[in-house]
Amino acid sequence: MILETLSQSVSTVLHNKERLLKALLIPFLVTYLLRTMKVSVVGDGLYSEIVVYLFNIAIFLTSSIICLRTQQILDKHDTDDTTNVLWQGITFDHQQRRYSAYLFVLFVLLNVIWSLCQADYAIASNWFIYSLMLLLGVAGWVLFSRLSFVLPAIASGKEASFKDAFELTRDKKWYAFVIAGLLPVALYLLFIGLPILLLFTNPTLAMGIKFLYIVIWGGIIIVMPFIIAAIEATAYRALIDKSTVTI
Repeated sequence: MILETLSQSVSTVLHNKERLLKALLIPFLVTYLLRTMKVSVVGDGLYSEIVVYLFNIAIFLTSSIICLRTQQILDKHDTDDTTNVLWQGITFDHQQRRYSAYLFVLFVLLNVIWSLCQADYAIASNWFIYSLMLLLGVAGWVLFSRLSFVLPAIASGKEASFKDAFELTRDKKWYAFVIAGLLPVALYLLFIGLPILLLFTNPTLAMGIKFLYIVIWGGIIIVMPFIIAAIEATAYRALIDKSTVTI
């Protein structure tokens, strides 16, 4: 079922490429511009920290637009005509605001989980607390993967909540964990971890192709939410088709 989901994700994206291009090109360009501007103002002063913080908020919002529109379009696969689709800009309607709010809560939860999984034995003070923090991190990771399916549900036009997502994945815990928990980490390690590894292992080579390095890496970081959103949208449709729960 997991491989089938990945295959179906690729085919639906290709089938809807024109519609996705017109819906996502402007948010992609805005996000890339924001990331470039953020890098240019990074510094040690309080002013630069505030500016970077504001840029991070703007990048989060434009990324949430990319995710929502991706899942909206893929949810309508085979049910919506893609001809004569207009180019779309940046908008924040009720659905987008609701989607962004749930995405922000999940983002905060993910950071808490990451902090628990990175527990320092010295800080934890003893093996029991250290082990407990790691277990809580793993449990939170599983919970996060299930709750994240509220996002494609909202994208499909439903007034869904975390409770609905939890019910939807009740009988597909492992499937949800692989799709929304393990797979994003694997993708980030592959496409973002490797450039970082190159930077540390061969800084001369990395600096030699600095421009290309920045352009490609920056593009990958922006495209990553789209890839994850596309896979989760396909997974959501599979869950809905095979579940008695309706949300």
